Amino acid sequence: MIMSLFKRKIKNNQKKNSVSKWPDYVITLNNKNFNDFIKKYPFSLIDFWAPWCAPCKSMSPRLRRLSKIYKGKVAFGKIDTQKYQDIAKKNKIMGIPHIIIYNYGNKVGSLTGLKSIGDLKDIIDELLKKNI
Repeated sequence: MIMSLFKRKIKNNQKKNSVSKWPDYVITLNNKNFNDFIKKYPFSLIDFWAPWCAPCKSMSPRLRRLSKIYKGKVAFGKIDTQKYQDIAKKNKIMGIPHIIIYNYGNKVGSLTGLKSIGDLKDIIDELLKKNI
């Protein structure tokens, strides 16, 4: 049992070390790069949005700021639910703005609606604290 936990830790550390460059900006995602992006990082925060959504537009500068604050800890991406409806359906997006946080491609949290930078920081800090 202890040996399997040790092997699992090594595997997780290898994954962490495999991230060569962390973005310090919000990556625009599409059908081609979405899955690779969410699987590449220990934590990735994805903003599901649409161009006609006023609250979504308010989220963009907040996420840009957070991407600078959490560089090296969380990768930030955004995907247009109007263009990429198949990804929105697969992730069961019912309202926007909608944020999903992934850990190497596994969903670990989500929230819907306009959030303040403080609220988002609290959520991210709590997730990071639990998973260090």
